[in-house]
Amino acid sequence: MREARPRTVFISYGRTSTDAILKARLKESGRSRFAQLLTIDPPRMESVPSLLGFFDMVLGLGPAYRWLPAQELVTVLSSGHAPDRFIGGAVDPGAKTVTLVRGDRETMVFPFSFFDSSDGSPRPDFARLSFADHGRTVAFGDYEAAADGILYESDVEYRRRQRESMRESERGFGPSLRRLRLQKKLGREDFAPISAEAVARIERGEVSPSKPTLGRIAKRLGVAPEDIETY
Repeated sequence: MREARPRTVFISYGRTSTDAILKARLKESGRSRFAQLLTIDPPRMESVPSLLGFFDMVLGLGPAYRWLPAQELVTVLSSGHAPDRFIGGAVDPGAKTVTLVRGDRETMVFPFSFFDSSDGSPRPDFARLSFADHGRTVAFGDYEAAADGILYESDVEYRRRQRESMRESERGFGPSLRRLRLQKKLGREDFAPISAEAVARIERGEVSPSKPTLGRIAKRLGVAPEDIETY
């Protein structure tokens, strides 16, 4: 049983430990539900209702969950960058979804199709979910995805925080367009009828796109025009 700040998080590595935590909570006077419980080994099903009654959040209730190694898990939970790391998750083959747990215990759900191997990288083996590098890497067998790449593509607030840390020269529509184009693995020539040179000039900030041009660029990128500058 360990605790991590700023919010108390109990980590249980086995059913015996979970039962002990449950009994201890039962004896506490003035206990608060604001504590959270993370169970590496799923608890007894009979204990789940009580756990949900004693804790604000309980993670790891099923056998599908996989977690960071114990020491890395504690380190991430105690760090200031916990929201930017993935500490665990689970795969649902039936629904073809992946649930990832961030260091602040927020969960995110992705379809299998989010993890694309079209660039020639190994195909994801969703039966082999694992986590490494203190939550910086999510792996499905030989396929690896960087946590920052996952968050950058799926979390608007994360993108905004990343942009705030960039130098002033990297701000603006042009640099955002370039980052998003590269993320989508598109060349400047992939925006016809807009010429590659026109795209290059927009990325360099030499010209601003007209409304029709902006609409074509956004459609090719698969995002809303107003979202381009969040990348």
